[in-house]
Amino acid sequence: MQEATYQVRVSGELPAELLSELRDLTVSVEPPETVLHGSLPDQSAVVGLISRIHGLGLRLIEVRRLPPDDIAEQPRRDAP
Repeated sequence: MQEATYQVRVSGELPAELLSELRDLTVSVEPPETVLHGSLPDQSAVVGLISRIHGLGLRLIEVRRLPPDDIAEQPRRDAP
């Protein structure tokens, strides 16, 4: 399976321990949500990210696979 780009929305802000694991993803804080955007190598990486979010007790709002035609570069805005 080819690498795909995803957008993941989580309620609130992510803890620093998770932010340090997400170096390959763009992290944007759009109160009251945090949005992760970037490529993941396969479905197991997506499931791993969702499991990590769940394990930290965070509320997952949405996971969206972006079509290749709709992928646009977004400026990186790190969470505070």
